[in-house]
Amino acid sequence: MNYFSLNKLVTTLGVRRILEFRTMKTKTIINAEGKDVIKKKVYENRITLISPDNSLSITDLKNAQNISLRRDLKLVKIQDTDAKTRRPVYKLMTSSEYHAEELSKRKEKQLARQNASIKGEKLLTLSSRIGEHDLMTGIKKMLKLVEKQYEVKVVIAGDDAEAAMKSEKIYQTIENQVRNMSRIVQKRVKGNSLRFQLLPVRDSSTEGTGNTDSSQNDNNKGPL
Repeated sequence: MNYFSLNKLVTTLGVRRILEFRTMKTKTIINAEGKDVIKKKVYENRITLISPDNSLSITDLKNAQNISLRRDLKLVKIQDTDAKTRRPVYKLMTSSEYHAEELSKRKEKQLARQNASIKGEKLLTLSSRIGEHDLMTGIKKMLKLVEKQYEVKVVIAGDDAEAAMKSEKIYQTIENQVRNMSRIVQKRVKGNSLRFQLLPVRDSSTEGTGNTDSSQNDNNKGPL
């Protein structure tokens, strides 16, 4: 082997060692005990992001937060884990969309609590010609049902020209008698009959607690 061949071999081996050393540095780290430990690459958590136009994209949470700040949008988590992709689902919303969504959720929670407390429905039909004694008896029956957590549907039926005026007078009497123990909702006139519902009055302390819990949950699940 001549001098030039030997020199070429030495140069090649030197370059190879340098490359191996660089490769090793990028793939390993040294711990406190002086041992080489393979460095694992850390990937950002991937999420499914729904844009305001309902288009889907796959990105990481940090990038989604940057997009929401840059576009002045709310980043809201709408699903913890999607069943198919196993990724959390977030949505970008405008301020009006976010508040509308929160209002809808609160109404659903209130309705669910109300339905859970009502045992069932009862129908009570009165005539517009009913006498005062019978009317007071009917009102007592309404209050007993409401006290037992029933929703009472009341129909005041009339069959003459003065039915509307008589029905309204009966309604006012009922309203004055039950206002402290129930709520009257959905008053309407259908044909010759006046209809409305009596709902149990919820406990104010329970309602307040429910609203407090709801506001705390909303704060926990608010925009990032």
